[in-house]
Amino acid sequence: MVNASQRPSLKLELRKRYNLCSYCISRQITVGKSRWPVGDFDRCHICCGLMNRLDFIIGRIEETVNEHYEFDTFTIGAILPPDIYEREDQIRSRLKIRGKVSIKTQILNELRRRFEINTKKKVDLFLPDITISVDVANGKAVEVTAKARTLSLAGRYIKKQRGLPQKQTRCTQCKGIGCGVCSNSGLTGQSVEGIIAHQLVCLTGGKFPRFSWVGSEDHNSLVQGEGRPFFVRLSDPKVRELKSNLIIDTPEVYATIDAKPQCVPHSPIRFLTKTKIIVESANTITENSLEELNLLKNETVEFQNKNKIITKKIYSVKFSKIKNNQFEISLLADGGFAIKKFVSGHQNTSPNVSEILGNKCESILFDITDVQLQ
Repeated sequence: MVNASQRPSLKLELRKRYNLCSYCISRQITVGKSRWPVGDFDRCHICCGLMNRLDFIIGRIEETVNEHYEFDTFTIGAILPPDIYEREDQIRSRLKIRGKVSIKTQILNELRRRFEINTKKKVDLFLPDITISVDVANGKAVEVTAKARTLSLAGRYIKKQRGLPQKQTRCTQCKGIGCGVCSNSGLTGQSVEGIIAHQLVCLTGGKFPRFSWVGSEDHNSLVQGEGRPFFVRLSDPKVRELKSNLIIDTPEVYATIDAKPQCVPHSPIRFLTKTKIIVESANTITENSLEELNLLKNETVEFQNKNKIITKKIYSVKFSKIKNNQFEISLLADGGFAIKKFVSGHQNTSPNVSEILGNKCESILFDITDVQLQ
C-alpha cells in the first residue's frame, strides 16, 4: 500500500519506468476526485491518449443527446478496451499500488462532471431520465448511444364506433418491434390501441407503446360515460412531459391522456363496470318473468375458468322488455365480468340469466356505460 511519504518516490518511479500522462500518474497516487494537472503526453502507456480526448467525447455525447432528447437528469456509462485495464493492472501489481480508482471510474467521473457543467443537468445514478453509453474501440473510434427512461402515461378512452377492437394486431413486417411501415408503433390495422399509440409515438418520439387496460370489451361494444382507463408505456421517448393534457378525437375514438407521467400499477386494479346488455331469448319473454332477475342483486357469480373458479359480484341490476324475445339488462358488477357466459350459462357459470328465466338466452350486444376505479 502506498502512503503519503512514498508518493514523491512513486511518482518518480512511474515516470522513469513508463511513458504516462499526468492523468494516469495522478490516478496511481491520489484517492477519489482531484483537479488533474495539465500538460499530458500525447501517448500514454495506459490510456494511449484517451484521457486527452474527453472533450471530444463530450462533444459526441452532446451531438447525440442535446438535439434529440428532453431530460433533467442523466447518467453516463462506458465500455473501454480490455487492454487498458490490463496495462494498468500490470503497473499496479509491479509497484504494489492498492486502493486507487480505476481508469474507468476516473473517465466516468470526468465525463459526468463536464457534461453536467455544459448542460446544467444533474447526474442521477439511480433513476436518470436518460442513460448515455460510450463505447471506445481499440482503434480509438468512439460510439455514443443514448436511451431515455420509459415514459408511463395514463388516460381514458370512449369508443364511438362498433366493430373496432380494443387491442391491435402486431405489424407483420417487424413482428411488433417497430419499423418504418408501422411508424415505430409495432402495430398495424385499426383499433383503439392503434389510434392512441400512433398519436403518442408521433408526439413523444417514443417506441414500442405497451398498454395496460383496465378491463376490456367486445369489438362490437361501445364505451361510453367517462371512458375506460388505461396506462401506456413508451420506450426511449424524446419528449418526457406533455405540455398539457392530450386529447385524441377521431370518428372512432375520443381519448384523453394526462400530461404528467404516472406509474403503472404493479398489482391488478379493482374496478366496477356498468354494462347495458341486449339479450335475445329462444322463447317469448314476459314482464313478470323478467322480475326473477331481481334475484341477481348483490349475488356472487361463479365463472369456471379452466381449473379455477373466479367469482364476481353484482351490485345492481335493472331490466326492461324490448320486444317478445328481446330485453335489456343494466348491470353494475365487478370488473372482468364475463357478460356472454353470464347470459348463456356457458361453462358452468352460476347463477346465469338462462337458468333464472328458464329460457335459453344469448347476449347479442353489450355496451360499457361507465368504468369506476376503486
